[in-house]
Amino acid sequence: MLTTETEKAYISAEFQLENPGIFYQFKLRRHRDEPLFAIVGKGSKALESLNKGDLIPMTYHFRDRTIPAERKPTRIKYILDGTAMGFKDHFIIALDINKEDQ
Repeated sequence: MLTTETEKAYISAEFQLENPGIFYQFKLRRHRDEPLFAIVGKGSKALESLNKGDLIPMTYHFRDRTIPAERKPTRIKYILDGTAMGFKDHFIIALDINKEDQ
């Protein structure tokens, strides 16, 4: 769960999977029920490699681009069909910046 103002300032995140050259970047979203998540299209190759509980090293970018990006281990809390939240043909990937592994 996000706890610092710094983490609340993140606007996007990116990660690279084991397969070299496959690089994913996505906009971060927030909701009163989920403090940090991403929306990913159902056809995205990222979904083939992400599972609930995975710990992924992600690089977080700030809205203010003059602030350097931060790399943090991030746990995948869950992956759900986004239709119920109005994201037809997308999945919601809930993220949890893992404080214990930093």
